[in-house]
Amino acid sequence: MGDWPDYFRYWGKAARPEAATAGPAYHLLVYHALDVAAVGQVLLQKHHFLRQRLAVLMQLPEAETIRWCVFLLGIHDLGKFAETFQYLRPDLREYFRPQQPVQHKNHDVRHDSLGEMLWRQVLRKQLLQDLNAGTALKEWVSEHMSRWIQAVTGHHGQPPNANAQVRRHFAPTDQEAALTFLRDWQSLSAPDFASLPVRQAADQARPSWLLAGLAVLCDWLGSNQEQFTYYTEQNGLSLPAYWEQVALPTAEQALEEARLLPAQPAHNLSFRQLFQDIHQPTPLQSACEAAIFTPVPQLFMLEDVTGAGKTEAALMLAHRIISQGMAEGFYIGLPTMATANAMYERMAATGLHFYQAGETPSLILSHSARHLSPRFRQSLLDAHRGVTHYNTEESVSAQCSRWLADNRKKALLADVGVGTIDQALLGVLPVRHQSLRLLGLSNKVLILDEVHAYDAYTGELLRALVKFHAALGGSIILLSATLTRRQREKLAHAFGAANFVSRQSANYPLLTRIAADGNVEETALQTRESVRRAVDVQFLHEEAAVLAHIRQAAAEGKSVCWIRNTVPDARKAFETLAPDLPAERLHLFHSRYTLHDRLRIETDVLDCFGKDSTPSQRNSRVLIATQVVEQSLDLDFDVMITDLAPIDLLIQRAGRLKRHNRDPQGQRLAADQPDQRGRPVLTVYSPPFTDNPERNWYQAQFPGADHVYPHTLILWRTARILQQQGGWFMPADAHGRRGARDMLEFVYDAETDIPAGLERRTLDAIGADMSKTDAGDFAALKLESGYHKDHHWDEEARYATRLGEETRTVYLARQEPESGAAGSCRLSPWIDEGRYRWDLSSVRVSCSQLAEAAPVSDPLLQEALAQLRAQETRFDENSVIIPLTARENGVWLGYGLDAQGQPVTIHYDAITGLQLQWQK
Repeated sequence: MGDWPDYFRYWGKAARPEAATAGPAYHLLVYHALDVAAVGQVLLQKHHFLRQRLAVLMQLPEAETIRWCVFLLGIHDLGKFAETFQYLRPDLREYFRPQQPVQHKNHDVRHDSLGEMLWRQVLRKQLLQDLNAGTALKEWVSEHMSRWIQAVTGHHGQPPNANAQVRRHFAPTDQEAALTFLRDWQSLSAPDFASLPVRQAADQARPSWLLAGLAVLCDWLGSNQEQFTYYTEQNGLSLPAYWEQVALPTAEQALEEARLLPAQPAHNLSFRQLFQDIHQPTPLQSACEAAIFTPVPQLFMLEDVTGAGKTEAALMLAHRIISQGMAEGFYIGLPTMATANAMYERMAATGLHFYQAGETPSLILSHSARHLSPRFRQSLLDAHRGVTHYNTEESVSAQCSRWLADNRKKALLADVGVGTIDQALLGVLPVRHQSLRLLGLSNKVLILDEVHAYDAYTGELLRALVKFHAALGGSIILLSATLTRRQREKLAHAFGAANFVSRQSANYPLLTRIAADGNVEETALQTRESVRRAVDVQFLHEEAAVLAHIRQAAAEGKSVCWIRNTVPDARKAFETLAPDLPAERLHLFHSRYTLHDRLRIETDVLDCFGKDSTPSQRNSRVLIATQVVEQSLDLDFDVMITDLAPIDLLIQRAGRLKRHNRDPQGQRLAADQPDQRGRPVLTVYSPPFTDNPERNWYQAQFPGADHVYPHTLILWRTARILQQQGGWFMPADAHGRRGARDMLEFVYDAETDIPAGLERRTLDAIGADMSKTDAGDFAALKLESGYHKDHHWDEEARYATRLGEETRTVYLARQEPESGAAGSCRLSPWIDEGRYRWDLSSVRVSCSQLAEAAPVSDPLLQEALAQLRAQETRFDENSVIIPLTARENGVWLGYGLDAQGQPVTIHYDAITGLQLQWQK
């Protein structure tokens, strides 16, 4: 390299020493820096929405936004100039500087933190001296630009965090090489310091969140050795030559292959054009189609009855927002994996309509078990086969990009995302790569369903997500059957409407719109006659009466559901009814199955009780279920019984009672024909109502469910108002009888009328809710802090998106003889079929109930376990693997220990799921 700068004597990427490589064994640090910067330049030049959003947040012209981002990305790896990093490969350190003694070997600070530390302690001062900067610019660079540096140096998924001294990690020659590179790179990338908003009260905390995500994304792409092949000093390319001849052309190719640029959306379509199978929009859908709003971030809250088409109304609004240039796609966040799977099926059939002809939008299912969804697996198979016939609705799911689908942390970058709300909530928790989630959501309308369904902890995270998304320029649509006035106001305040007070809390259905420019509208709507609901309520207080009611309804050929509040109660009811009903007509559905069995049961339940179920499928069929059926699943029962639960959940459950118009035999009718099965009657299994309840009024009858719903006052008020009203109306009827909205306000917002016997329990419950709220506030990132290490950052497993008893994954295994080896055995997955056998064989269990597998005394089984852990990289010494052995009655047994070390016998079968029995 002759007299070339010393910064060409540092490696940035390297093959393993033992690896045989066809090309160079290392890639120069400065070349890698330019690779990442080139990806950023090409991405921002082509991704106009991201460019515009960053320009607004950084308060820069768009051209300068590109230059500044490119400059910043080019110095993202300054920490690799440290000798402590370079000595991770002693052979390369010796090769580049054979005459220079090694001074620093202890690599105890990551290179991302080393880079920020070098900027803060050395380079910032030198840069300001070079610029001969005045006081104002010095202060701006020190305060605001430092946020940018923290964002790009923290490109491994969390902010830099180091307080060590530069001299402990960087030799003087390392510091000089880094400074020379900084100066040369500044000259090449040419950011204009005169463009900085020095004279404005610039808030650079907000753009730091997106800059961090951009750095992660560009570093991932720029580190792909298949595209950015290794170049060394022997290639003889100066910085300008490498930039023009290698980095930029390769970045163009990398972006093309990654399919990261958003598809071009369609504009200004009518409701009928988007949803060609809906001939008559509901009032809510029509209102969303006709809504007038300015092109600024919007918060919409849609409250309407079950069957009013809230999802399609939200998608219509999303399309309107996209048409105004405020977004390019949308993400639908749902409460459960089951509801996300169902929504993915719907979007696979309609998602293409939202984009221009010839476009190939990506559709991604995003939750922890998405790869187990049959439709999603088929999407990936089609993508791998190179399916190109994208002009039909049925093949839109094939647009899943393989690159995106490989990692759910990247899934939110797809044009259309469907998943659990948890995947979005992780964007506001201090978990690795949260910034990439925020980046992926930044150009999307965020649609969140069932927002009433979350507890105080998750509700606080939800509000943090609303705050972040709005602050970064995004729009949000929230769906619910009904919200209380207090819930509506808290969500509005999170969006930034600090002075919002709901004026229409009594009206229902209700469309609320709050704009970032201060415009607020609450529009009361009519309800389509066909979905206007009056639900009567009857109470049963004895379990025997409930069982008799179910048997009678089944004998009459009706489809029946009993929703129980705990898994043990559901299993008990199932076992009690089993002798009286044909096995093929009695179903059990709860959360304690292996993933294989849960997915199978979910499919069966949708087939037998879903929208398109036939009379022969529905006839005399009974489902015993827990809360897994109460949210978003499109189920339809003739008869429903439910254990007493809070009023909003009873309304939600009743949404599955006579949901679709049918004749008395269960045959579907046209949408304009009324249901012929009679007025819906919800049967509530409850303690007898009393005006003077004791502390254990609910607990005495439902000891297990008391832990699920500990706020007894809410339950008592629910029973009280239902006893008084005898049911509810959606919306309120013309005779002044209370609608569901009024009942909800009475149950949750009344501050008086607390029976003496419930005062202590009520104070305890309120205190618990306040603690959950505080926990959510403590866990959530703070927008105004910027991308900064003010939390303990960790992998997402350490930060829960929902509170509750901690659970762990247990893997069920079969013990089988080893073929060809007498006297030995092996362990295979419980579900021995398909690609994801161990995933499908897993089940989530409370840590307190099952902490670990019982010690194994059989030497053959010990050897099989050791061999399994060695062969399967997913398992380590902490993985809980339970070998099962058969019994005559078909139930399989395993053994474990609870959190106190007490022996637990594990029963499992595919019908009733996992049961734990403590040994006496």
